[in-house]
Amino acid sequence: MSAAPLAGLLVVDLSRHLPGPLVARLLADLGARVVKIEEPELGDPVRQAPPARQGRSLLATELLGGVESAAADLKRPGGRDLLARLLERADVLLESFRPGTLARLGFPLDELRRRHPRLVVCSISGFGQDGPAAGRAGHDLTYQAVAGTLASPMSMPGIPAADLLGAWSAVSSVLAALVARERGGEGSAIDASLLDGAVHGNLVQWAAAAGGAESVAGDLTGALPCYNLYRSRDGRGVALALLEPKFWKRFCALTGRRDLRRVQYDKSPIARRRVAELIGSRNAADWQALFVADDLPAEVVRSPVEALADPQVVARGVVANGADGLPRPAFPARFDGERPPRCGDLPALGADTRRLLAELGSPLAGASHLARRRAGVAPRWSWRSLRWRLGSG
Repeated sequence: MSAAPLAGLLVVDLSRHLPGPLVARLLADLGARVVKIEEPELGDPVRQAPPARQGRSLLATELLGGVESAAADLKRPGGRDLLARLLERADVLLESFRPGTLARLGFPLDELRRRHPRLVVCSISGFGQDGPAAGRAGHDLTYQAVAGTLASPMSMPGIPAADLLGAWSAVSSVLAALVARERGGEGSAIDASLLDGAVHGNLVQWAAAAGGAESVAGDLTGALPCYNLYRSRDGRGVALALLEPKFWKRFCALTGRRDLRRVQYDKSPIARRRVAELIGSRNAADWQALFVADDLPAEVVRSPVEALADPQVVARGVVANGADGLPRPAFPARFDGERPPRCGDLPALGADTRRLLAELGSPLAGASHLARRRAGVAPRWSWRSLRWRLGSG
């Protein structure tokens, strides 16, 4: 199997922020050609996401690397014409507008399905295309709040789980739709909700709720001494995941604390405090050496920077720096031992607009920049956008 299984497919991306561009990036990793249509003044807001280096957002570098950027205002004739011409050739359309916006721009779903029967249309939204909350504003934190993933324990999440789960759900759906199209000859309309992804990702807590107060599934959120986070003597985080009795018994024997064998599943604060005192009696390096030497499912908590330097992460080739020295995550799976090639550099806003106009036979291809800008298919070089491009704001 090729490490670029989607080679030859064209994806048109109208999405913004994190989930949609992540979907596009993953499809690009798999070999698809991705043309991103961006608002002409500042483009996708992810371009301004902190932190920045060399005048560029690091998140944008990771998400938008390897795509082609066309600056087009879909509210103006030139922008709509560019999109219409692209859809004549496209296999997949990604959009993350609020429900109904694509139709108001002149591209209703039923018309798209009629004119382009083989097109896969993936609509990514916070709450979905229907239901009482379909039109509401939201972000990852609010989708997680509704999905119940923040409740036990209630704390600020370390990753945008709803955005990420929703993006992977959309990728899976697009791939399934492409397979179905090859079998039956027609595309699909995909309704990918970030809330739906977050609810689905909360399946462990469903089991806990169904099992009642004694459910083991519900204990994996900090109730058990053997499956918890602690602090070492030098202040580092230590993650114990010693759920099986054999691991807990070995841990107690190795630390000389056989008195703790009975508290493995003791949910009392006193039991957790006793284990916390033990972990706090040694430095993180000492604990890590013990965990590795005796094959215990426990680890010292790495920072994001430390994670990139972890020998296992390095050996797997999950992340590598691009030619600009900025990190590039690889597709997180291998095909016959090979990872798909990493995508390229971050394109400047609208860098590919003129070439795409010529490729698509648009009469605007030979027009002046001013004429293209008036038609809505060129970046607007405002002082604000120029200042951002120079890395000064």
